[in-house]
Amino acid sequence: MATSEPDLGSAFHALRLKLEAISHVTSIEVSDEFERGRGLPGATFEVTLTEGTQRIDIEAKNSGEPRFIREASFFLADRGRAYPGSYGVVVAPYISPESRAILRSQGQGWMDLAGNCFLSFTGIHIEIEKTDVNPFGTRRKQRSVFSPKSSRILKVLLAERRPLRGNEIASRAHVSTAQVSKIREVLIDREWATSDASGLRVVKPIELLQAWREERQAPDLLAQGYTVYHGAALDTHIQTLFMKAKTTPFNTLLLAGHSVARRIAPYTRVPGEFFYADRHSLELLEDFLRLEPSDMGANVFVYEPEDDMMQLDSIAISPDPIRGTGLIQTYLDLSAMGDRDREAADHLFSEKLARALGTGVSRND
Repeated sequence: MATSEPDLGSAFHALRLKLEAISHVTSIEVSDEFERGRGLPGATFEVTLTEGTQRIDIEAKNSGEPRFIREASFFLADRGRAYPGSYGVVVAPYISPESRAILRSQGQGWMDLAGNCFLSFTGIHIEIEKTDVNPFGTRRKQRSVFSPKSSRILKVLLAERRPLRGNEIASRAHVSTAQVSKIREVLIDREWATSDASGLRVVKPIELLQAWREERQAPDLLAQGYTVYHGAALDTHIQTLFMKAKTTPFNTLLLAGHSVARRIAPYTRVPGEFFYADRHSLELLEDFLRLEPSDMGANVFVYEPEDDMMQLDSIAISPDPIRGTGLIQTYLDLSAMGDRDREAADHLFSEKLARALGTGVSRND
């Protein structure tokens, strides 16, 4: 369970204790000379060591996401120009891995109350990477950006290389403009997207997709069973199933997972057919494939849709009118399963998804 965010004064105290524990630190003088009236504390430590003295300028942030840490880094760089030899340190409740990379590239340090710390100056080098998980409550915020409705927004943005205005995103994703605004804030804070007068655009699709992959859980299994049909006969019955579905009121019927991947980016043969189907579509599926319940030897697996609009980004699969989950959904579903499934996901990314995202690189490059 997430805890509430602590007072940032605790971070200053923890940093001072960390420095005082170093054997060749003899004294520390503290001042708050560059308090700037924004409600956030700032401080300067004058650290006396056996080798001499070191000025440390410290900037505090309530959020350790990249946008805010970059602001702090710019401020500390200005302090370094005003006071040559000063070492800049950012403190926050939690500083994300992306934010740590920003500070490291600028030769600056950090300390957070999750236990992560990096200090490197005047013969002192301390590096502690305790966790990449935020224990102070914003995990819920990250999960919300990958919730079913929010996922529609991300899929719309990732499908376009041009900036999109909020009204267009809301219309295409069938969500409110308020929902778009909420997701926009998170994407910009994480520096996954930029926004200007022309609209919102994802600029780091691989980083966004990787974070999404890490959050993704395997879809819930609605039903599994055995069909007597195999090979060409099974393909024919699947096509007939989708023909019937087109003329019958239903919400969701899509090929999924390996059933999509093997048809558009063959990698390794995983037996069975995989579907997303609501309960009405499940009845059609059971009827047309003559599906019999089976715990052992099942060759048809049906997942429960987590969103009633999964068809928004679905793709056409030959022969018509078969449709499957979109590239992003298929990639995420495979990534959330076993090792062979993740290998198929990586192959799908290299063969299809990287090009669709406009990256031209594999996920592991």
